Amino acid sequence: MKRAMQMSAGSATSWLAPVASPLEGEDPAALKTAAGFVTFAGSEQNILALVYALREGLPVRLVSTASQDSPGVPQGVLIEPATGPMSWNDVKMALMLARDALRRYGLSRPSLPQLRAVLMGGEATTPNGKIVTFRGVLRMRAEGLNWGAIAAERYRRTG
Repeated sequence: MKRAMQMSAGSATSWLAPVASPLEGEDPAALKTAAGFVTFAGSEQNILALVYALREGLPVRLVSTASQDSPGVPQGVLIEPATGPMSWNDVKMALMLARDALRRYGLSRPSLPQLRAVLMGGEATTPNGKIVTFRGVLRMRAEGLNWGAIAAERYRRTG
């Protein structure tokens, strides 16, 4: 899988704009961070673009053709982290907390709008049709909450 990510990662940053750009070649830390979240972001290209964007504190546009409403029609969302540049550990923590918050509502393969909602704040519809409101992992971090407080927040909110 690591080899597949390395081969496709170079094109990831060239067709997703605006997006943080890696230095020449792919950073091993980015590949390691992204490896556990491919399903969460929908593709290798999306997760690599997202980890670089979070690392560098830059906006990123994630794209997918998998949409229940319009199959085959590209769907995109813009993630604009207000956190500023983050360490690799902070990038991984943000992704883990977002993934776990979505899983709590049965969303292991979130749509791009659901992914944006959990990261930036907003509403998402669960598989059973319930609408939940997320404060946004990145928004809470930008407000100064530490990772422990953000993790505890998901247990206080019932959506």
